[in-house]
Formats: sequence, C-alpha cells, structure tokens
Amino acid sequence: MIKDFLTVRDKEKILDACEELASSEEIVAACFYGSKAYGYVDEGSRANVLLVARSHRTFLKSHKRQVNDTEVSFLIVDQRTFEKDVESGWLGELMVESLSTPYVALVNEEYLWDQEVKAKKRIASELISNLVLEFPELSYDIQIKPEYFIFETMARRASLFPPLVYSFMDMLGKDLKEKNMESMMKGFKVALDELAEEREIGFCNGYVKIQKDYIDAIKKKRPHLKDLFKTIRKEALRQILRVFPKVMPPLQRSQRTYSKFPISLKRIIEDPLLKFEDSKRYLYVPTPFGLVTLSDKTTIEDFVKRTVSKGAAVEIDAKKIGGVLNSVYLLRYQGENQKHRVVVKLFKDWYGLKWFPLALWALGTQDFSVLGKSRLEKEYAINRLLSSQGIRVPGILYVSPKERLIFEEFVEGWILADILRRFASQEIGSDEVRKIIRDTGRTIARIHNIGVALGDCKPENMVVSPQGDIYLLDLEQASRGGDQAWDIAEFLFYAGHYFPLFSPLEAPVTISNEFVEGYLETRGNPENVRKAGSARYVKVFSIFTPPHVLIAILNASRKILKGRTGQLSPSDQVNEGSE
Repeated sequence: MIKDFLTVRDKEKILDACEELASSEEIVAACFYGSKAYGYVDEGSRANVLLVARSHRTFLKSHKRQVNDTEVSFLIVDQRTFEKDVESGWLGELMVESLSTPYVALVNEEYLWDQEVKAKKRIASELISNLVLEFPELSYDIQIKPEYFIFETMARRASLFPPLVYSFMDMLGKDLKEKNMESMMKGFKVALDELAEEREIGFCNGYVKIQKDYIDAIKKKRPHLKDLFKTIRKEALRQILRVFPKVMPPLQRSQRTYSKFPISLKRIIEDPLLKFEDSKRYLYVPTPFGLVTLSDKTTIEDFVKRTVSKGAAVEIDAKKIGGVLNSVYLLRYQGENQKHRVVVKLFKDWYGLKWFPLALWALGTQDFSVLGKSRLEKEYAINRLLSSQGIRVPGILYVSPKERLIFEEFVEGWILADILRRFASQEIGSDEVRKIIRDTGRTIARIHNIGVALGDCKPENMVVSPQGDIYLLDLEQASRGGDQAWDIAEFLFYAGHYFPLFSPLEAPVTISNEFVEGYLETRGNPENVRKAGSARYVKVFSIFTPPHVLIAILNASRKILKGRTGQLSPSDQVNEGSE
C-alpha cells in the first residue's frame, strides 16, 4: 500500500504537485497506480500518479517530480478524454490500464470507482462477445470462472506490448497475488452483476454462463464498420505507445528490462502466453468426469488412467476405424471389472489433397468446417444439445481441447450405409428397411425442429442399434441454424449411389418415400424437402449417383410432398414435366 513507501508528508507534497500541475484546471480525480500501488517495490522504481482534470481543452501530458527520495511520474489527462477511454477504449485503454489493475485513490475515490466499474463492465462484455465469436457452438456450454476476465484482459494487453508481462508478473507474485486479485475482482464482480441484470449472463455455482438469447443475438449481428475502426484504432494506439513508452511511465521499468534481453530471448518473450498464465484455464465445459478446462491436455493414456484403479496394469489397444479425412479410433482396454470400448476422435486441421476433393464436391453449395478446433467444438456442443432433447447420440465421456480429442461411448449396432447396401443387393427384406428409413426421417425432422442442421447427413454417420434406435455418430459439421435442405438432399441422393447402375428403381424410390414420409409426419418443414430437390443440390451428387436414380428419388420425394401439401412450386412442376 501507499503507506509502505510514502509518509503523510510525502502524500501532501504529491497533492501540492497535483495542484501545481493542474494549474487553473479543476482536479476531478487522482490516484496512485503501477507497481508501488499494488505493493511491488524495487530499487529505482517510481511512484505513478494519474491526474484527471476538468477542462475545455483536450490534452494528455506527463511530468516528473522528486518527492524526497521518491521519483513521482504524473500522467495528466482531461476528463472528457479520460471518460471516452473508459467508455470505448478511445486511447487504446491507456487510461483504463490504471483502473483495471490495483490503484490507490488520492482525490475523489467515488468517481474513480464508478469509472472502474464502467470500464470493467465494457471489457467483460467485449470478452463475452469475443467468446461467442470464437466458440459459436461451445459458448452455450462454457462455464466461466470470474478470474478469466482478469487474465484474458492482461494477456490481450501484453500481446500488444510484451514488456507488460513483467509488470503483471510482479503484480501476481507469490506474496502479492491474493491481495491484488481480490482488489481487481471487486470491480469485475459489480460489473458482472450488472451484466446479469441486463440478461447478458447468468450465474451457476460461482461460474458465469452466457445467456442463450445473448449468444443468438451476437451470432446474428454483423460486424459494423465503426467497430472495425475502433479495433484498428486501439491496436494502432498500442503500437504507438510501444514506440513511445515515455507516455506510459509505469512501463518504463519494464521497457528498460526488456531492452536488455538478447534478440533470441525477446522472440520468446513476445509471446506473453509463454510467460503468463493461460486464461483458458478459467473456461470450463461439463463432462461425466466433472468440469474440464479448455486448457486441458489429457492424452489417451491419461484418460485410461482416470477410468481404472490406480496402479493397475492396463493393456491398451487402439484401432483406427475412421475414413481418410477423420482420425477415429476404437480404444479397447481392461478396467477393474469390465472391458471398455471407447471411440476416440482426433480433430486435425484439414489441409492439402485430403481436403480438396471434399471442397470441390460441394463447391458453392455447402461449406465445411476444416479447422480441427471448430470441428471439435461442434461435435461436443451439438452432441450435448441433441442429447438434452432426447436425440440418440453417443455419450461424451471426456474432452481434451488442447490435444483436440473427444472420448465417446461405443454404440453397438449396424451402420445404416451397410443396411442400405444389403437392401440394394436384396440380402434383407423391404419391410425391415422401410421402418428404419422412416425412423431416420423422423429423427432428422426432430433435429431440424430444434434448429440444428447436421451438415454431414450421410448414412455412413448413422448406426441402427439392436433395439432399432437411430444414433447419429458424426456431428463435427453440425450447427444451429445451418442448411437443413442440404441434410435431406445429402441423405437421399447420397443413398442412391449404393444401388447398382442397372438395378430396379423400386428400392431407391422406397428409400425416398419412407424418409420423406417420416420427415413430414414429424412436422419437418416441407420447404426443406422442396429445396433439397433444386438443381443447386442435385448437381453436387450427380458425380457419383446415376442420373436415372437421382431422377427417381427426386420425383418420388416431390410426389410425397405434393400429396402432403397439395401443390408443387411452379419451378418444380416445370422440372417434373421436363424429366
């Protein structure tokens, strides 16, 4: 605290200096900030004072004064500029810096507190919005420890000005962390309470949860040009301050320390996350094993150890069961009383020749997520959403975001694609397949009715359990509000390629009839069926499904649609006649 390095007389002299520097301007508020304000004192460090003055002029200036044995640096700003920085980051949050870390009020403590809460409320709201944009699906499930807002704020500032890392690390040193964290959290707690009253967030067992309506609103919002300019201005100002650190006196010690390091070490230091605590440690998602942080690095071996008795010898067998694009493994190991089978999905980024055929196949019709992080997010979030609505999906056992691994229950049954192949070769009867396909149509309708599109609705991604239930296995392309017509087109037209070129058309027509009937009788949107038959979707599947099979499936679905709705669209009638 200030009393540890300044006497009452020193404080009086500093207030006198404030009066002198303000000159004819009225002092609105003043405070100590920087290293000595949060208790870190070393040889040669100075005291820093922020002085806010009421003025018709716009100004930002700095001065130095010697008070006995202490050098004091004054940063002086007019009230209007100060408040603009608090409200919108007008000066790259140069002023906000002094309020977001521990400070000691000298003049007008109440005003400074109000500005601190305003600044932290804006910062928290911006960070929440950024989480939604970074994790559009996962944000519905993320639980946030309030400390996240402190560490993420510091990490973002340090990424623009690396020497700040040292200032923050001093502040969070062994003997100071608890006191300074408590000091910083006070303003954030009040700010978060206000955001909760505005229905942006809620609280659950001490964690912050982003409200669904707020997430939906952020996802629909288009970035405005003024928001882009605001971001550019903040970063530009930060870079200017990096070149002219004298404008930020508390950073001069860090700048001097930083300048002494060799270039090779500076390159390491310039990534603050290598020196600083990962803010994602304070973001959690639920699993059957409890909450898991987004910084979790659990490996397959680590997961197995969690599920067996401590010290028990375990034999692990992992066999790849995925296709070319996916790394999916069946993990077998012996537990204490039973054998375990777990599906492990590794979400790599899709690059190069593996990804190109998929992109070419759906060019202009469907966008696929290629980044492993995005696909893991969708797999986890949509799985949980569908499960909560009674849709059958493999249970998620654990997630390791840093390793990009998801551990899921193994589902016994038959892949629907294999059932269709056997049906095409007349190995199984029509009645059994009719029921399965109608149930599949019903399942897809239920998924669409809760606002989700699967994105990859091929029969390969579905399993029929021994009890006849339909399970969805692959949700890494699924999303809220996606293209539902694509799901229908992909299922029907992709299923058509299982039938031999010269086989009777009765079988693919049966598939189309049962799927569409099941879909529509479960209140699936007829418009999705109509759109699925448009040239936009049909052309995508014409490369590997015979044209006469495509036409048979298309006409069958249109006939069912016409029988249900009483009419076709004019374009459909023309297409039907021409075919």
